[in-house]
Amino acid sequence: MKKLLFVVIALCLSGMAGQAFAYPDTWTQFDPNDLDAARDQTMGNTQQMLEERGSVECIACHGETNDQYDGVMNTLEISEATMSAALSCMNWELRGICVWMTCLVPPVCSFSTSLKVKNHVPDLVIQSYDRANGEPWTESQDINQVSQGDADSSWVTTIISWIEDYNVDDVGIRGGVSTEAKKDQHANLYFKLVDAYGNPSLIAYNALAQTTFGLVCAGQTFPFFPYFISNLDSIAWRWDVPEMFYPQSWLPLINTWDLGSVTNNYGAIYPRHGFMTAQDPLKAGVLSAFRAAHFITRSGEPHLYYTIDKADQDGYWPSDPLDKDREDTGIWQMLYPRTDSSCQRFPYGGNPSSNRRSTDGSYIWNFWKSYKCCTRQGQQLIFHTG
Repeated sequence: MKKLLFVVIALCLSGMAGQAFAYPDTWTQFDPNDLDAARDQTMGNTQQMLEERGSVECIACHGETNDQYDGVMNTLEISEATMSAALSCMNWELRGICVWMTCLVPPVCSFSTSLKVKNHVPDLVIQSYDRANGEPWTESQDINQVSQGDADSSWVTTIISWIEDYNVDDVGIRGGVSTEAKKDQHANLYFKLVDAYGNPSLIAYNALAQTTFGLVCAGQTFPFFPYFISNLDSIAWRWDVPEMFYPQSWLPLINTWDLGSVTNNYGAIYPRHGFMTAQDPLKAGVLSAFRAAHFITRSGEPHLYYTIDKADQDGYWPSDPLDKDREDTGIWQMLYPRTDSSCQRFPYGGNPSSNRRSTDGSYIWNFWKSYKCCTRQGQQLIFHTG
């Protein structure tokens, strides 16, 4: 009886926190000694149940091994769009001075100064999309395959089989949107895949920074490096474990943990997983990308990722982790479906233009993060302003 009670409570918590799926009305009785079969039946029949309820677009779609999808944007196009927006998005500022000390024979020391500046750097390319093997950035498909992050990789199929313990081939890698006519059953439910890579433009951007005599701060991410691939993060991104138990996940309508305002709400930041309920597909894409960037810019989060959170160094100060209310912690440049020449904080205004809404569910953004820096002019930094 205790085992049954624990399972029922766990299932209720999972359904409420993740909002990933609701159980059918026919589940009024089941054999407590055969929970595996009951679970497999529910999980395995998700697509069928959704189709019976109304209009469903690929909530259980799966990219095939011979998928020939070429994406919507290649590396050259991303680099060109990034560099064309550099002057606008870097938000360059002169912040103060740094005072350096060099001691050859203490206490005989010399002092020198350098300018302290602040600017944003295009650290990451973040893409949000519906279907496995449907990465909108063309070359990222190869990165995912090498990283074992593609839909058909042994890692992804093994981890899902290990957790759910049923035939992955029958169920597929879920993704897409469900818009049933019947209330309270997956209405406007989205599941987004999100990947974040080091921006390929950093090669040119950092080279430019080195030629400015310390007047532009360079970035610290590595071009093309996969900092986050949601398929590799299956446990946290698909089942929101353990974030479903976070206090932030149980505080609905609390603006502190929501992206946006009461009149322009994009949804809850926690739990930071791939499921969300939204009436606007753009909001679903924005929220999924923001959730990923939220933990990528932090250390020690319960996800499988590489952080871009770096410690301060003498003469180099990265910004704090992403905060929805602070522009210096991160701004966004849309690359697809519309290519912007400027950046802004998420969320968009109450009525964003229609050309920001993708017809294929795919979105690509540059994530620009701010840094402060000054050129090293001595052995030790003893004072700085700004």
